[in-house]
Amino acid sequence: MDRVRARQLIDSQVEAWADEQVRSGRVVSAEERCQIARAVFDRRFGLGPLQPFLERSDVENIVVNGCRQTWITFTDGSKKPGPQVSESDDDLLEWVQLLARRGNTGREFSHASPLLDVALADGVRLAVVGWVSRHPHLAIRVHRLVDVTLPQLARLGTLTEPLERFLRAAIRARRNIIVCGEVNTGKTTLVRALANEIPPEERVITLESDFELFLDDPRLAHRHNDVVAMEARQANAEGAGEVRLQDLVPACLRLNPDRVIVGEARHGELAPMLEVMYSGARGSMCTLHVHRPEHVFSRVVQLGRRAGLGLAAEDLHLMFGLAQPLVVHLERDAAGNERYVSQVMEVGPPADSAEPTRNLIFSRGPDGRATPAGGHISTGLLDELNRHGFDPALLESDAVVAGGSWT
Repeated sequence: MDRVRARQLIDSQVEAWADEQVRSGRVVSAEERCQIARAVFDRRFGLGPLQPFLERSDVENIVVNGCRQTWITFTDGSKKPGPQVSESDDDLLEWVQLLARRGNTGREFSHASPLLDVALADGVRLAVVGWVSRHPHLAIRVHRLVDVTLPQLARLGTLTEPLERFLRAAIRARRNIIVCGEVNTGKTTLVRALANEIPPEERVITLESDFELFLDDPRLAHRHNDVVAMEARQANAEGAGEVRLQDLVPACLRLNPDRVIVGEARHGELAPMLEVMYSGARGSMCTLHVHRPEHVFSRVVQLGRRAGLGLAAEDLHLMFGLAQPLVVHLERDAAGNERYVSQVMEVGPPADSAEPTRNLIFSRGPDGRATPAGGHISTGLLDELNRHGFDPALLESDAVVAGGSWT
């Protein structure tokens, strides 16, 4: 049933109930009727008493610690108590089980599967743990910037002007990009903005554990004409039906993508994704969780080994180097809740050591934000960027160009 029809039926039932109340001597005001209808609708199709917060533009995250404690985090970094969401923890668990069925694939949430991670409608991601803690705990992340562009991020301070122009040219030059950083630093938002620089006619396939990119959203049809969005699927209660991201990566190549975007590489999907970047679909992207940008090489080895492909560290470093990605690192200032790119690094094939070579193109400036490093950049990359409208002077006049070599 669509939401409009459901709201009409709920309104009708509330009116019938209110009429019965009148016959028994109680008058229900129009305002109270609206409140009751809204509460019923939000419980069935939204997030109950939390729904009004999701509709605010200044709410970023919501956490629920059992039935009686809720915290709302706002975009300015402040944190305030929220409403009680249920009468008991059992009621809360039952409600979460209803929410688990709303995801694209439907997720199991039970004693046998006490961990839930699901993307709901309207840019909301829900993570839950139950039965393994004293109370059920929910974490709700609200994605506000769905239709976002690089110029918008520049105005927000996430990017400097030279970096904005650099990344725009890199996307148009079909350079592979790995966006990395800690949790809640804005990696997904930056990937959305980068994806919006992809020409509309290109065929894009997105692969995610839980839908968060929303490039196939009808509201973005003016930006992306041909999108295939795929989501991993967990096993059912009998242990059957699992579809992993590392299974989807090679499978998606048979669907003729121009580019592939992996929302987050965190298990064994990175190794096949590097193969895609090298030989399948240039100009692809993925995100990685890393604490510091220099940890990205160790992280690649760690995730590559999770794939169970029997690859040595040297093999993974070679795959990483051959993909020649740009590694873009994001940070978050907890004091002001500001997100910004702090470093951009060009990665190339191994030369004098087993690890890939790297050129630091943008480094951390005095305020933490990425500023041209004045270092080496490969001639090949610089030529590609120049052909797509990038002015090398933006990397500072004293920038050194490596004559086709890597440092």
